[in-house]
Amino acid sequence: MLEYNILGIQLLEWIGYAASVLVLVSLTMTSIVKLRWYNLAGAILFSAYGFLIGSLPVGIMNFLIVCANLYNLQKMYKQKEDFKIIEIKENDELLNYFLNSYQKDIKIFFPDFKMNKEQLGMFVLRDMAVAGIFIGSKDQSGLRIELDYALPQYRDFKVGAYLYNQLSNILYKHNIDSVYCDTKINLKYMEKMGFEASEIDGHSIMQKTLKKP
Repeated sequence: MLEYNILGIQLLEWIGYAASVLVLVSLTMTSIVKLRWYNLAGAILFSAYGFLIGSLPVGIMNFLIVCANLYNLQKMYKQKEDFKIIEIKENDELLNYFLNSYQKDIKIFFPDFKMNKEQLGMFVLRDMAVAGIFIGSKDQSGLRIELDYALPQYRDFKVGAYLYNQLSNILYKHNIDSVYCDTKINLKYMEKMGFEASEIDGHSIMQKTLKKP
């Protein structure tokens, strides 16, 4: 079977190429968890490749890398992290510094975002570090999401899950019981956060009704 050719290349060589690509892709990941998963897949293929070609050093070394990745992934998923939400005050220096520092990346996901004094905002802290920011504008339909941004290394849905789980406790005192956004925002993410398709004044939106605290 390993002698089977695809585009003139033996299947065994394709395994080596696939392993190399996975390891290379893993090094581009900003999320440590994703890096570990991609590196794990690459190491599994490299280990199999090493044993198949009769190279014990390659096979054994990558098998040990597989074990190391599995060990670290297990630790990551078992590790308890501390989250906290801090409301942003007017003329917050940290807010201005954060927005300026990540301006280019924010523009990719929220090209129309503009800051104004009427918005309600909050930082999401993860193990005492700023992991994300949430900013919205209050109107008659609830709170319109203007910005829901997590730093690249924290894009594993944990920041968003904590935010939307705790949001009702914060917005209750502002007499807000729902949040919504237009469909330009990542639909997969919004659906995972419990948003549902709805409509306001003939415009399609994603909306989430908050539970009373």
